[in-house]
Amino acid sequence: MQIGKLFSRISWLAAFVAALALSTTAHAMKLKNQNLKELVVASDSILMGNVTKVTDGFQDGLPFTEVTIRVGSDAKKKVADDSEYTFRQFGLLKPRSMGNGKVYLGVTPEGFAKWNEGEQVVAFMYKKAGVTGFQTTAGMAQGKFVITEDKAANAFNNFGLFNDMDTAGMTAEEQNMLTNPGAVSFAVFMGYVGKLVEETK
Repeated sequence: MQIGKLFSRISWLAAFVAALALSTTAHAMKLKNQNLKELVVASDSILMGNVTKVTDGFQDGLPFTEVTIRVGSDAKKKVADDSEYTFRQFGLLKPRSMGNGKVYLGVTPEGFAKWNEGEQVVAFMYKKAGVTGFQTTAGMAQGKFVITEDKAANAFNNFGLFNDMDTAGMTAEEQNMLTNPGAVSFAVFMGYVGKLVEETK
């Protein structure tokens, strides 16, 4: 098979996968908001740390964004403290010129978490895909929280994060998170995440 035809075929496949991922994600996000307990249950690990590197590229013809997090702690104790955790998420950071007059448009689909160097984050990491090894956050962008001035918020400003949560056993500070929309206290948030991890083991 000629290289040009092979590249076209790979590009078509990547575009198809991107469209499928976008469609699936949009459908899931429209129909299913995930609350905090659901994010905890769906997560393979829950990383608190700093994003130190964000790059992109291609793996077997599929576009990816590669993210490295310097991990301070993992609420599920699967990733070592003070280690580096690197994963690849589907899609490029931005459209890329292929050097032949063509531009590859397979960027990160809408609804996926977006990553920036220097961010302090809490990342509810979903398990890796079996075939590609790609990984993203549980609940897509719902499962990535940025910490700013000791407050934690996801891309949706925590909308729906505490829907249908059982308040039994919550402290007054934890109940306050439910009644005040938007960014929440990082310390209270992480304390409650730790309690949910223990409850759902």
